[in-house]
Amino acid sequence: MVTCSLKGGAGERRSNSGASSSSGVLDASHCLNGQAEAMCRLDDGKKCNGANSNPLDESVPMELCPTIYPVCNLKLNHHDHPETVSVTLYIKSITKEFLKVEFEEKSVSVTFRTTDPGFLKHYPSFVADEDFMQWKIETRGTIVPEKCSYRLKPTNLELKLIKAVSSKWESLEASVDSSPSTRTVQKETWISLAPSTTSKRSSSPSKNSDEDEETNLFSPSSPCASNPVVLTKAGYTGLGNLGNTCYMNAVLQALANTTPLKNYFLDKKFQADINRENPLGFGGSLAIAFAIILRQLWSGQRDSIEPSHLKALLANRASQFSGYAQHDAQEFMAFLLDGLHEDLNRVKTKPLTTPVESNGRPDHVVADEAWKVYKMRNDSVIDDLFQGQFKSTLVCPACQNISVTFDPFLYLALPLPPSKSCFTVTIYFIGDDDLPETETTGKAVKVSLWLDPNQRVEQLKEELKRACEGRFRYSNSEIEVVQARDGLIRRWLVNAAPLSSLQNATYSETLLLAFETMPSIVPLVHIAVIQRVMVPLDQHSHCSCCKKESESLKRCLKCFSVAYCDKNCQRSHWNAVHRTTCRYKPDIIAQPFVISLPPSLLTYQKLYRTMLYYSRFSVEVGCPSANNSCNQDMDSSSSSMSSFSSTSPSRSESQEGSDMDGLQQSKADDHPLFFIKPIDSQGQGIEKKKRLEDLGDTPLDFDADESPVFLSLDWRNDERSLNRCCVTVKSPSDYDDLSRADLTADDSPANQRRLTLHHCLQQFMQSEVLSKEEAWYCPKCKEHREATKQMSLWRLPEILTIQLKRFSFRNLLWRDKIDQKVHFPVEQLDLSPYLSSISEHGATYDLYAVVNHYGGILYGHYTCFARCPPPTSDNSQKDVVGWRCMDDRNVRDLSEDGIVTCAAYLLLYRRRHGPAAAISPGRLNYSDPEEID
Repeated sequence: MVTCSLKGGAGERRSNSGASSSSGVLDASHCLNGQAEAMCRLDDGKKCNGANSNPLDESVPMELCPTIYPVCNLKLNHHDHPETVSVTLYIKSITKEFLKVEFEEKSVSVTFRTTDPGFLKHYPSFVADEDFMQWKIETRGTIVPEKCSYRLKPTNLELKLIKAVSSKWESLEASVDSSPSTRTVQKETWISLAPSTTSKRSSSPSKNSDEDEETNLFSPSSPCASNPVVLTKAGYTGLGNLGNTCYMNAVLQALANTTPLKNYFLDKKFQADINRENPLGFGGSLAIAFAIILRQLWSGQRDSIEPSHLKALLANRASQFSGYAQHDAQEFMAFLLDGLHEDLNRVKTKPLTTPVESNGRPDHVVADEAWKVYKMRNDSVIDDLFQGQFKSTLVCPACQNISVTFDPFLYLALPLPPSKSCFTVTIYFIGDDDLPETETTGKAVKVSLWLDPNQRVEQLKEELKRACEGRFRYSNSEIEVVQARDGLIRRWLVNAAPLSSLQNATYSETLLLAFETMPSIVPLVHIAVIQRVMVPLDQHSHCSCCKKESESLKRCLKCFSVAYCDKNCQRSHWNAVHRTTCRYKPDIIAQPFVISLPPSLLTYQKLYRTMLYYSRFSVEVGCPSANNSCNQDMDSSSSSMSSFSSTSPSRSESQEGSDMDGLQQSKADDHPLFFIKPIDSQGQGIEKKKRLEDLGDTPLDFDADESPVFLSLDWRNDERSLNRCCVTVKSPSDYDDLSRADLTADDSPANQRRLTLHHCLQQFMQSEVLSKEEAWYCPKCKEHREATKQMSLWRLPEILTIQLKRFSFRNLLWRDKIDQKVHFPVEQLDLSPYLSSISEHGATYDLYAVVNHYGGILYGHYTCFARCPPPTSDNSQKDVVGWRCMDDRNVRDLSEDGIVTCAAYLLLYRRRHGPAAAISPGRLNYSDPEEID
């Protein structure tokens, strides 16, 4: 034996008789001065290795020995590794001067004192300055005491056990001996885990089988049943985490609070239904193991238990549950219920059956026949409680053949409608100065649409057409959508682009712009137009050299990017800085736009007028001549051009032709408001590309295959030019907003943030078109068709399990979890609107258990909220046990207000019978989701 202790630690000396004291605790000796132990230095957070202890001091009188209280229900976690086992004992405020840890080959003991009031309240007779507590276990395997160690922390004590043989332990403690001679100390074993076998006959003929002994094990005369030590209230026993087994613990707690299932096992009715010959089952061992767990959970004798035997049984049959990896709680629950069903299946020999087809018969006839066929092979308590029936309708798109089938279901998997996001789009309609403007056409409008981010840009376009119906120039117009920022088109959106990519835009000032285009009868040339000005619109207020503020600054006539207060500043700044950086660069302004025209109509004049039309939505252009104020109307290009006199070009215009990025000088008798020039996507000029020239009726040299083409609209705003224009950028807030008028009740922003179980049920009942991989074979067409499928509820179970499908798997790389809160009713869930038949037993349900998942898709933790309803389901009696939160070993009371959370994953409802099953007026109306809290 190896003992690790601290100075002043306790040494144990049992009396020769080994009997316990009258108070139910053990007497042991205590060496107050610590002469009996080898000292091990220990600081918080530092490891303490074992050391051999000296013999205990036998001279201490027995009457001076302290009392040692055995601790049997200590909260702990352990992690099993091939070479080691790490054990964490959750004991706060251990006094390090009075701590002793003993390692033996087959056992571990910890003797300690603690000042934690939450721990000491369970031991009212404990004297803090005199008594000790001791936790001791027999290990599952052999350990090497000399290599074992421990570490003391303020909130726990960590033990590291070194295995003598490298292996995996099924549990931390040694298996309980099931022999009859030791059953008097097995307080949790009430029925054998082994299959029924013929045992040796005893002297009493009534006890000639294992089953007879199991039945009488907890009889009133049984030593185990007499005077049990109650350590916790019934229903408050937790389940130890064996290593990432929180999924199993949460499901077991939920099923343990299923009143009809609990009573079925605790009343031992299941023993008559055990099917040991079923090859699909566990030979009855799973049902027995589950019954033992229920007995332990409701015995009130322990704070927590470890369901290691149940896990081992499932792991032997299903390899996915072996080891200590994380798993899905719903998958585990389905596998467990299926295993219990096969172990308790009353059908010993399953007959051969064939699928039931409707063939035009009434639905109720087909449904009853399908249910009868199902029950011919499946008849257990699991079917009686958990099985319901779907109605599935398939419609062939070719011949309109309708196929109706009825299938059983164990749980209802409801998809979560993704939370919709708001997409605000500014849409521009076709027009130029040759087309008259009406009240509904020729105007730009804003539209805010609430859409699923998982949808595509194609759906966005369809919603835009619906919202702007009657405003398009053509009945079959197309729409082009772009993302714009800082006057540039940053992205051209194709139909297949997901809307989620627009939602994740890096810059908040990114705009969505949509443009009506002609019907795609012929190929179109898509032109992206970027607006620029020759001279920046911003006025300088400080000298670029001396930084003094002045109202009479003069700009550099080449780049217009700097300004000076006098020639000295200009000369000084030129020589020091500006000489190397002086480059002309047109300034990008306002919003870009898109023009789509067929190549045959793409003449210079058509392009000019169309550019003039679209530009008026974002800029205001005027002529500052003596006879015209700066408010020129741009409704016609002819009036725009006639406002300029035909004078010879000034020096500044000559400079434009030589210095401004290679722009070609215009003709003396032609003074347009702007020039058109090929550019790149960043709005910069392209080398060797000159301004476009007017070729009359000859189309410009653009090909539809080159789309999109980027052109600049360069406004002639140089104030030194006689033929110039003044440009002012408009505010986009002047656009009409169609959002308010087109929002429906379901699309309102308030409802987008509130998701109810009603929405999930509606989503489940919606018809869908099968994909090519899921194509249905039509017996009439004799071909696989992408049929339309619709599901509905036909027969409801007593216990309804609802899975909220929070996990989505788009592909091997893209996985996600939806954490949106689903509001579900705790009482009176009415499913009658979703039934395709009239239920004779009612369609009103009350919630009694919730399995929660916290975390992401690759990691997380499961807990359970549950209450144990009364045996009768008419809601006229109080719960056996109220709402509790069950987090592995920890079980605490829970308020009903905290049941509905964002983590809800599995919902377990029980059908309500009797007069209370009717929905009270004003209590809950499922047609109004807002009434569900």
